[in-house]
Amino acid sequence: MLRSLLALSALLLIPTSLATSVAEVKKKGVLVLGTDPTFQPFEFKGEDGSIQGFDIDIAKAVAKDLGVKLQIQAVGFGALMPQSVTSGRVDMAMSAITITSERAKVVSFSSPYYRSAQVFIVKAGNPSKFAWPADVKNINIGVQATTTGQFAANDTLKPKGANLKVYDDFAAGLADVQAGRIVALIGDAPTVTDLKRRLPGQFDQAGKALVAEDYGAVFKKGSDLAAAADKTLARMKKSGEYQKLLDKWIVQK
Repeated sequence: MLRSLLALSALLLIPTSLATSVAEVKKKGVLVLGTDPTFQPFEFKGEDGSIQGFDIDIAKAVAKDLGVKLQIQAVGFGALMPQSVTSGRVDMAMSAITITSERAKVVSFSSPYYRSAQVFIVKAGNPSKFAWPADVKNINIGVQATTTGQFAANDTLKPKGANLKVYDDFAAGLADVQAGRIVALIGDAPTVTDLKRRLPGQFDQAGKALVAEDYGAVFKKGSDLAAAADKTLARMKKSGEYQKLLDKWIVQK
């Protein structure tokens, strides 16, 4: 209930944007992007306070191709998906959002633009010797609320007896990994790789991936903005711009 109230409060603080089509976006001259800037390297706040990252640069390219400016709204993930999109308060959402059949019932996705996986983040050196697949009964594992990591954990780990701790804030889960309050935290594979690069000696990845997934940009159901995003993605891949963004933001193994 508290999480629902917080999500509603967050929505009320976001300026209303009623553009749901390419024509409407061009008319107002602005494409409003909703994102949760806590998923480096996809979206995060830089030292100057600006929101940047792989997803942000793709959204900028979509806006440029439409001939409009990009306006970024920072929204907690629980309020972002799908409420901010379905209500029309943002025109587009990008936040390492996984394409799922359930979500596709209420929103429209672009074509997949990144292949990822949900993996287990542990304290450096894996002091608890966590592994997957393995016996997870009575093991404390963290998940972020309303993410596909939580959905997969509910389907796969909870029936096996794992104790799932739900976090609204991914950083709080990382802090609990470091403090030993949870054995592992489920997160996106590129985020884990980036953590190891930025914070050497603090985190590791353990075991096999829990589930593979594809990311997509999100739009109001039936919006032709999804097709516009697909057109931009196709152009970027053909021109080499997409690969340059991968090289810039994503740590490639």
